[in-house]
Amino acid sequence: MRPRSDREMVFIRYQHVERIDADEVRGLLDGVCHVFPKMDGSNMCAYTEDGEVRTMSRNREIRPLEPFAVFVEGHENIGRFLRDFPGIRLYGEWMVPHTVRSYRPDVWNRWFVFDVTAEDVDAVYGWGNGNELRCAGRQYIPYEEYAPILDAYGIEYIPPLAVIENPDVSELGRIADEGNTWMVAEGAGCGEGVVVKRYGFVNGYGRTAWAKVLNRSFSVFKVASRGSRCEEKRDGTTTEHEIALRYVTQDLVDKEYSRITAEGGQSGSVPGRLLSTVWHCVVTECMWDAVKRYKSPTVDFKLLRRECELRTKAIRPEVFGLRGLEVPDEIGIGA
Repeated sequence: MRPRSDREMVFIRYQHVERIDADEVRGLLDGVCHVFPKMDGSNMCAYTEDGEVRTMSRNREIRPLEPFAVFVEGHENIGRFLRDFPGIRLYGEWMVPHTVRSYRPDVWNRWFVFDVTAEDVDAVYGWGNGNELRCAGRQYIPYEEYAPILDAYGIEYIPPLAVIENPDVSELGRIADEGNTWMVAEGAGCGEGVVVKRYGFVNGYGRTAWAKVLNRSFSVFKVASRGSRCEEKRDGTTTEHEIALRYVTQDLVDKEYSRITAEGGQSGSVPGRLLSTVWHCVVTECMWDAVKRYKSPTVDFKLLRRECELRTKAIRPEVFGLRGLEVPDEIGIGA
């Protein structure tokens, strides 16, 4: 293996996955595309810096005792891979409950790699019985190259549902609506949607970009959760949803729940207090950052509160008497 550059590795946030109709992915479908299940967990990354294994979420570096960092620390094969392949980053989905509740029970607290990237140095890595992985600068390593290596190291990853040349959007929609049953409980329908990748693709702005197509039922779920009559789009996004997703975190909900129970809250009052407290935290502690991050957006606070409450219930369903695979009527979704 060629020696790594002395340049310190920097925090590299995973790219935003664009809507299938976004200008940023124009031309993506003009070639051989890999169609992957879109999993509804938390985006996490593992890599090495100065020979030390590091972990990060989408927005920050994390360390033990945070659950994902503890998982990586205890997963000998991940550490061995990262030390054998310095300069390679593993991005994956850390499966903790969010919106989708229809996964198999054994999916939780597992990490599935969905992208493998190389740093911006040329390198040749030897592995297995005389095999080589060659990297020429910063790049996304194609699935066919990284999958056998992860297999050899015993690291789980998300396999493609299909590899299609020049797919059209309707075909991708059928896969999202009917074909994505990977890790979904039997009889529970399909997952959140699909992510479409074409390795080597660079958009008109000079960047690699992937696209998403959501399961139509998931799009309806998100629209209904807002109590809104807005158009049912496959990407299902609004500013209010993105704010709730960013700021109503597992850490925030767990912290406020622990504080309420430590103060001796009556069991019947805990659910309402938790919803109110998390909402108060978002408004008083997070909105200034949201104003800067989203460039002074127009926000429907009634809608934002509904999004924050839905997110809180998804993170701690047991507090509200909900089961893991249950879709609750009380937040506007038919079971």
